[in-house]
Amino acid sequence: MHTTNSLISFLLLTATFLASKIPSTSANPLPRALSIPPAPADPPKPADGDGIGPYNSQDAGIRDRLAKAKFYTVAVAAGELGLVNAERGMRHYLGNSGDDLNVTPESMMSGLSKFRESVKALAQNEAAAAYKSISGASGEKAFRSSWKNFYATKDQSWDWYFAIGGFSYSVTGVVTKASGGGSLKYRVHVFDRYNWDAGKSVDIGPFHFEDTELGNLHLKGLAREYTVRGSSAVNEVKKFTPTTVIPPPSTGGRG
Repeated sequence: MHTTNSLISFLLLTATFLASKIPSTSANPLPRALSIPPAPADPPKPADGDGIGPYNSQDAGIRDRLAKAKFYTVAVAAGELGLVNAERGMRHYLGNSGDDLNVTPESMMSGLSKFRESVKALAQNEAAAAYKSISGASGEKAFRSSWKNFYATKDQSWDWYFAIGGFSYSVTGVVTKASGGGSLKYRVHVFDRYNWDAGKSVDIGPFHFEDTELGNLHLKGLAREYTVRGSSAVNEVKKFTPTTVIPPPSTGGRG
């Protein structure tokens, strides 16, 4: 019994001694670098409504099920025409889960050069304003733009025109101000509600259909509207100042 007590006392003394030799950083902790903020809250829905109506609010009939089969054929045709993102979006809608669909802003900027230019301009302006707001010779500032609107037209990309059409985008990032040169890190975010409104129509290859016909599948519970989201990898600009002309955002090596 006495031997056990002596051993415990020795171990406690040893632990105390070793702990005293470990340098403490709690008195002067290193400052934690700011993180790039997430995307803004979802844009509000239009005041006059958005989409065709309540999901699964009407009974489905045989004609509705035949229509769904037809639109699967439309999706396949889109893919064969090279409209891979349009096919993916249509298949997800017909899949009827209602889950969010993730897209990569890099791929969108690769196919939509004007969108890439818009992103660059927005990042340039937001980063310069954040940098100028830093008081003193050094510091950091996070920024997050509001949602901006962009429309993918046919003359830019048939694929993204059919896949998403109009959508919202934002940039979020962090600028660093330092005597040796500042820096910029930012991400690109996209958002859209994939739905079908009455009064519109579209042609894909030999197929012509009204948006109402596709939207009815949502009303009948055979397909489901969903949200499209995406955030890019980090774009980094070294030696950044408010007068720096930043390069175009990365397209992930695809252009």
